[in-house]
Amino acid sequence: MSSSQVKEEDIVRQLASEIRILEGSIGVLQSRLDIVRGAISEVTLAFNTLEGMKKLQNGDATLVPVGAGSYIRMQVADSKKIVMGIGAGVAVEKDVEGSVEELKGRLQDLDKARTSIQQQLDQTATRYQQDREAIEELLRRQTPPSRSAN
Repeated sequence: MSSSQVKEEDIVRQLASEIRILEGSIGVLQSRLDIVRGAISEVTLAFNTLEGMKKLQNGDATLVPVGAGSYIRMQVADSKKIVMGIGAGVAVEKDVEGSVEELKGRLQDLDKARTSIQQQLDQTATRYQQDREAIEELLRRQTPPSRSAN
């Protein structure tokens, strides 16, 4: 076995190892992206609900989304205040306008996170594809051409 064949085999092993790591990274990034997209959907629903709430008066009847395409008929008791989660299982009473602005900020932050994760995923997928092509080329060079039987 020549020195160049040994080097190529080492490169193939190294690329195979890197491909396995990249596959894991792609899975993790895809999971993160799914989580962020879910959070964007949830915050968008809350944002749209509160935007609609701004038009309501005390005593107005409305449908309030509870998730999964389901709604509850409600009568507005206080059209100016809501109870909003602030994290760690804590909720506080806030005015609707301030809550809408806070949700708008959350959406911007989530969109930045989504963009960043998507870029990382794209870069990782590109590197994965480059490594796959490189390993396929090295394996083609190592495999002797087959002779056709006449």
